[in-house]
Amino acid sequence: MGPSDERRLNRSVGVCRMPKDSSDYTDVERKLRSHPRVAECAVARVETAVWETKLVAYVVPDGRVRAGELREFLARLVSPRRLPEVIALVEGLPRLPGGQVDYESLPLPAQEYRTVSTAKGGTYQVQPTTSTGAIAITTPIAAVAAFLLTNVFWPYSTDLTAVPQPWASLFFGLYLVECVSFGIGVGFLLFGRNMLVRARRGPVLTTLAHLAVTWLLASWWPQDNFYRLTAKNDWPAQAALVYVFNITLMLAAIVVVVYVAKRPVPLQDRLR
Repeated sequence: MGPSDERRLNRSVGVCRMPKDSSDYTDVERKLRSHPRVAECAVARVETAVWETKLVAYVVPDGRVRAGELREFLARLVSPRRLPEVIALVEGLPRLPGGQVDYESLPLPAQEYRTVSTAKGGTYQVQPTTSTGAIAITTPIAAVAAFLLTNVFWPYSTDLTAVPQPWASLFFGLYLVECVSFGIGVGFLLFGRNMLVRARRGPVLTTLAHLAVTWLLASWWPQDNFYRLTAKNDWPAQAALVYVFNITLMLAAIVVVVYVAKRPVPLQDRLR
């Protein structure tokens, strides 16, 4: 891990989640406040990615100061184990009604960003946190639409009049689950990217994983309806379905495995 560089946090990214084993860093805060250019600060161990935590020092500067300077200053006063891995310059610290620092409302460090050079240093510009509520709202709308459009796109593909019970009910349940899965896929396509961004696997792999998860969820509705209406001995159509759906689903699963196995991109990138 290289030295921290000056950075500012976009508060729209979200708030930090404190791990259960979060320790007391008041001694680190006290020594950091002894710097003449530090007005106030807060030090906390926060979740910066899936299964990853980092010690972050949030500093409200009193005048011009760089994060690298603060890190060098603090390195002479605390042990390496208690030295913050990220020095974040912020405009202010969230407070509880009693005036204490609200550690659970501290902004999350930027996860995906582009670097902009300014006269005062670097600035992170990040995407806003994904709203899981938006996915929850989109899912039933898309699922109902899929259910209503099934017989429009694939007439009689879900006709169960010749199927005895209880098998007809079981197949009908399958059709409902396919529509719900399609709805979740649509919601994830529209609003789910930042769920993956937080894991910091890089923009290219994040985009591929976003599309892969969407396809793994949404493809079952069209796939099964096409298969139900395609004759078993229609070899050109069967081959086309295999390549359009089966093979792409395998490739999507491989992308997800690579995404999970890849180590997160380092949170600290040198600003130029």
